[in-house]
Amino acid sequence: MKVSKLIYNPKWAAILIIGICLAGMLIGNYVERYRISNYRWIYEYGKLINFIMVFGSLGWSFFHPLVVWSNNKHKWKKLLIWILIGSIPLIYFITMMIVVEI
Repeated sequence: MKVSKLIYNPKWAAILIIGICLAGMLIGNYVERYRISNYRWIYEYGKLINFIMVFGSLGWSFFHPLVVWSNNKHKWKKLLIWILIGSIPLIYFITMMIVVEI
């Protein structure tokens, strides 16, 4: 039996992290229309999906640089742009938390 090794592609992962975060934000914005209506269940499920997608992408963007570095210790400098792109949701969240505190 042959076991295949899981390959982590930093480019696709960075794009996917950004896409999931933006999609979660858009879903959260869109379902606000159903907050006060007979379709409140759309609002409730949409907010749950929003929460899972945004905070999931935050968690993934936290671990993304660590995974890229551990898989590519010798050539991580070549992948620095993809590390930074994958960290954009985390940087955005930290920046907004600092702005709220000011």
